[in-house]
Amino acid sequence: MRESKTKLDKKQPGKDQGLSFWQCFARNRLYSREVSGLAPYLYIIPFFLAYLVLDFTLRFTYRGMGIVGVKYLPAGLFTLGWALIFAGLVFFLPKVPRWFVRCVPLVTFVVLAITHSGFMNVFSRFFSFSILSFGGTGSFVEASYIQIDWRVIAGSAVTVLLMMTSGRLLKVIPPKPRKASVLAGVLVFLAGAGLVAFTHYHYFPQVDTVIWQTSAEDNQRNAYHEMSDTTNALMVSGLYQYTARDLCRQIFPENTMSQSEREQVEEYIAEYEAAQTDNAYTGLLAGKNVIMVQLEAIDTWMLDLYMPNLKALKEQSISFANHYTPAYITAGTFNTEFMANTGLLPATGGIPTAVYTDNAFPYSIANLFEKAGYAANSFHNSDGEVYDRGNIHPNLGYEAYHGGYDMEMESYQMDRYLINGFEEMTAADPFFSFVITYSGHGPYGEESGIYQAHAAEAQAAAQRTDGNYVYAVAGAMETDLFIGELMDKLEESGHLEDTVLIFYADHYNYYMMDDALNMEIKGVDNGNLLQHTDFFIWSADLEAQQVEKVTSTLDILPTVANLFDLDTTGAFLAGHDGLGDQGGYVFFADGSWYDGTTYWSSKSGETGDQERSAEITRVTTLSNRVLSGNYYAQMEQES
Repeated sequence: MRESKTKLDKKQPGKDQGLSFWQCFARNRLYSREVSGLAPYLYIIPFFLAYLVLDFTLRFTYRGMGIVGVKYLPAGLFTLGWALIFAGLVFFLPKVPRWFVRCVPLVTFVVLAITHSGFMNVFSRFFSFSILSFGGTGSFVEASYIQIDWRVIAGSAVTVLLMMTSGRLLKVIPPKPRKASVLAGVLVFLAGAGLVAFTHYHYFPQVDTVIWQTSAEDNQRNAYHEMSDTTNALMVSGLYQYTARDLCRQIFPENTMSQSEREQVEEYIAEYEAAQTDNAYTGLLAGKNVIMVQLEAIDTWMLDLYMPNLKALKEQSISFANHYTPAYITAGTFNTEFMANTGLLPATGGIPTAVYTDNAFPYSIANLFEKAGYAANSFHNSDGEVYDRGNIHPNLGYEAYHGGYDMEMESYQMDRYLINGFEEMTAADPFFSFVITYSGHGPYGEESGIYQAHAAEAQAAAQRTDGNYVYAVAGAMETDLFIGELMDKLEESGHLEDTVLIFYADHYNYYMMDDALNMEIKGVDNGNLLQHTDFFIWSADLEAQQVEKVTSTLDILPTVANLFDLDTTGAFLAGHDGLGDQGGYVFFADGSWYDGTTYWSSKSGETGDQERSAEITRVTTLSNRVLSGNYYAQMEQES
């Protein structure tokens, strides 16, 4: 390259001062004010390519995670359409808004792509704006745990480089505003918008009357419209269409229910109730007091190896050996908490989180017990602001939510202090008390008060001295202390013989941050079956037995309702009585299912049990409609 021997004037074109085009490009200087032909508009090419590269990189990296691959045509068309939309805007906008549209959206999408990769590493699903409604989601994840796939990093780097190249070209050979270029930009923008609209309506038509068909096309359409699984939703729609729909569904949520949808819900309820019959367990525990305990992050191996108090109770219980806690939202604790309390699926996107505080839930487990004459209260270490339990629990029918401060817990981390609330738990006659433990919660670390309280014991039991495994063991030991205290108090107060204890885990222990180790310990080979957890029911007069039938979180409420003969007439229940003849399988957020013998993956490309898959799609869709449309409130208004 030539070097100028004279001092350069930054206000004059570089070409007039002896600089080559590439010298001007490197120095981000104007080359010439008069450049003919298409050269002034070449900047749009790297800008356009940047959008294609970023989306392709993300979907290629996780091509095996969803029900479609990277070659799926509609996703490519959506991406092409959005790239044309942004290219058209940049092509005809004046200087300042052009800079904003050229830089801000693309940088935002780069950040989102990296976020998606981090979420996939931790939660095995893509990010959704809906998780921002759940305080504390992901707070257990230390920065050192998060791994971004190198391919996403490389693709993001290429995207940024292309954007910078576009900016340099724009600076070196700036185009002059012309009617032709403005018109071309408008046409490109409209072509992109038209392509997005065409793809939306042609490939993903909304057909309410056949929402539970199970062909590949129907599964793809359901993944697109319902967004119940973020991974499938992004893979079928591409990064930009997914982001736009995800954001719009949060800002303008679907909160209405059509007459057709109401009729479909009513038809499901009628069919469900017609299939119900009493069994040997119906009303077996009616009238007894109840303490239902949701165990935070207590995995199967933790309970069996390191929790003697809880293990002893399990061995004397009706124990559901094939129980699963499918995760529909990244707020794992609230995910299970809501399902166990209502028999419904939680809001997975496009539903305002206000449904939890504003909707009617006449068939929640608290309201069912209240109608049977019980006093229902809930107890947890944290205050009522976490997951907004201070408002949600009363709306679910609990008389009050008792936080750590209310129970005067010396440390909210230590489950042993939950026993401070024992008097309130057992004050009524009869009582239903819902207790959520905490000590198994992350983040883990050597400085944790829970670990410090059990370090020597945990190290000896685990035969390790550090790492998340031994920290998890310490958390399990702390929770087990509370269980022992609870049993002692029940005996001392004379409630042991007339109180039923219900235990279930909120999720497998993903705070270990090592799913490979978790799968090795549990003898499974995929993330869905990794969600195998404990569920058992203890009563002094119950004969111990192990139930082999597959159950899930959705089956907890129907099982308890049958044992206590609670009236669920008119309720939409997505699960079944674990001791009855119905159900017997678990379905996961991605549409996969397991029945104890067969595991069918929605990502395998193989045809499974069409009738079962259709029923799963039906239940998932209608459960979301019940929640989004506030079905019970409408029903009460008409009665």
